[in-house]
Amino acid sequence: MQILVPILVLVIVIFAYIFYAYNRLTQLRNVCEAELAHVDVLLKKRHDLIPNLIEVVKGYTSHEQEVLERVSLARAEALKSSGDSSSETSLSSHVKSILALREQYPDLKASEDFLHLQTELFDVEDELAEKRFNYNDVVKAHNDFVLKFPGNVVAGMTGFALLDLFEFTGSREAPKLNLVPGEEVVGMTHGTDR
Repeated sequence: MQILVPILVLVIVIFAYIFYAYNRLTQLRNVCEAELAHVDVLLKKRHDLIPNLIEVVKGYTSHEQEVLERVSLARAEALKSSGDSSSETSLSSHVKSILALREQYPDLKASEDFLHLQTELFDVEDELAEKRFNYNDVVKAHNDFVLKFPGNVVAGMTGFALLDLFEFTGSREAPKLNLVPGEEVVGMTHGTDR
């Protein structure tokens, strides 16, 4: 009887930890899914801003049809790929080419519609970078719990697997500076991934 009490306490502690670990893993997975949903919402918002930006630019730039068509095609590809990082990176680079047109067209640079859309796009890019950063933080906590003992035992028993991080898809090289007065600094953007 005396040995039965410590065994019973040990069994209770083990089951309590299993319940804790399962609930913690479930909570981390749910937060990851919520952060990923935030990223999807922001990508949709960015995709919705781009046609408006193209329309404003069309009104001021009659000679830049090729640039506008490339942006439209990149947007269509990004919409089809459902958040694929390479298509989103391509879209971002094409949007930068539209934003660079403001230097060639002073009327566009002074347009309130263009400035409003540009500011909104920068805000979305900043939020997107923040949400990707938050997602990676939560994924790291989840993956740490899945990999470390004794959480890995519970994760293995209940089917929790490692989650993928958002990967950096941009250039790792320093931007080239163009110090010619009146021209934009090439490679510098307002909203970048962290």
